[in-house]
Amino acid sequence: MGRSGSSRLGDALPKAQGSSRGDGRLDPVRWRRPARGTLLRLAVVAILLGTAALVSWSPPPSCESPTYTVPAANSPSASAPATNQVVPPGNVGVPVRLADPAALALVEAGNRVDLLRLEGGSSTQVADAALVLQVSGSDDPTSGGLLLALTPDEAERAVAGPGQSFAVLIRPS
Repeated sequence: MGRSGSSRLGDALPKAQGSSRGDGRLDPVRWRRPARGTLLRLAVVAILLGTAALVSWSPPPSCESPTYTVPAANSPSASAPATNQVVPPGNVGVPVRLADPAALALVEAGNRVDLLRLEGGSSTQVADAALVLQVSGSDDPTSGGLLLALTPDEAERAVAGPGQSFAVLIRPS
């Protein structure tokens, strides 16, 4: 069982048509011109890539900062005079959330209130005749609160711990 002069694969491979030697070698593949649809697709892709590069490298038309306008709110706190929102000398502004957010609809900037801390079933007075500087979120009780002008000692007592809440007593003007 010796080897013959030709390999087994040599008989299975097709013979090249242009080859004069017949040794099973294929001629180089000839390049055909692409169809018109293929050329059109290539041109569109090239144009889109060029446009994307031009847009990404070009500077913005102007470097001016945008201006924004804030619409005026229709809440009573927005219409309150600016003098009521200034913290009086010797006081500090302290934000307070109330246990009953519905009370925010009754309080206006400029009112005087007594601030009470609710603990269990009892209440402790934290501030006496505190000035209401601002009422926020009276239209949305879940996010509303009061900004009160308190003395530094009252502000220390107004810091709420976990499970503590506040109530207010509105003083007549």
